[in-house]
Amino acid sequence: MKTRPNWYTKEHDGTWERVKAAFKNDWEQTKNDFGVKGNRDLDQDVDDTVKQMAGKQSTVRYGEYEFDELESAFKYGHAAHGHYGKDYPEWNDELSSKLATDYDRDWKRDEPLVRYAYRYNFSRM
Repeated sequence: MKTRPNWYTKEHDGTWERVKAAFKNDWEQTKNDFGVKGNRDLDQDVDDTVKQMAGKQSTVRYGEYEFDELESAFKYGHAAHGHYGKDYPEWNDELSSKLATDYDRDWKRDEPLVRYAYRYNFSRM
């Protein structure tokens, strides 16, 4: 993220870095599961993702995918859940509007990715 909302803290960066690799693998597996061409099956399931986020299993290594280009949207959604999750346990239009005002990229394009990360259940770690 180029700029950070006033609610964004270093703690959000710390938790994001801890789960980033596992989340990346889960995203790639999800795309494969939905038949997106060019994405290989990583044989990644929820248990693998949880173990990777907790540091109990190494991540799968593979070539560069577009995840790196989309990381800021996922990171923003993750941080937003850490900040707003108690007040907004479910994604809704009010939350979406609130997050859009602080987002410094293409909200229309990235909102589904932010929503995906916001809804992702990180509590399984």
